[in-house]
Amino acid sequence: MLFRRSDVRLSQGWQHVILVGVSLSLAYLIALLTLMNRWISFWLRGPYYLSYQAIFLTVLLIFFLVRLRHHHPEQLPGISMIVFGGIAGYIAGLIAFLIHPIFQENGLQQILATLQFPAPEAVIAFLWFPLRLLSWLFGAVTGVLIVVISRWFARLFTTRKVSVIN
Repeated sequence: MLFRRSDVRLSQGWQHVILVGVSLSLAYLIALLTLMNRWISFWLRGPYYLSYQAIFLTVLLIFFLVRLRHHHPEQLPGISMIVFGGIAGYIAGLIAFLIHPIFQENGLQQILATLQFPAPEAVIAFLWFPLRLLSWLFGAVTGVLIVVISRWFARLFTTRKVSVIN
């Protein structure tokens, strides 16, 4: 038997996971091809870089999946999704920067030391650091990709009937 289009209908949750996963993968590829990834690896090195990336991408994935729960992939608002991506990227960058030492030896001690701000300038520097890591830009690029992919492949998210040819 030959199947024409798609023979399996994915649930909306899996559609969102695939959409966000593909968008994050493409955004990461863009970051690797441009200077974004080198800029991040300049500020964080070695195992800190890997733990930061793992936490950042996981938190960003969760933020986008929560956002997509409220919208059907065909009806994503373009500008608000890009703005949401920038804000989500910044917040994910803050969270990842705060807890990325947890995977190191004495990681909890490092996190507690990070939270001890000796002066107001230290708070400003902490809030400014994810901007230097371009986490907001990565989130905005991911938001753009989610909108473009969801509109480009809108037919993947529509209900189809299986037609069998003998």
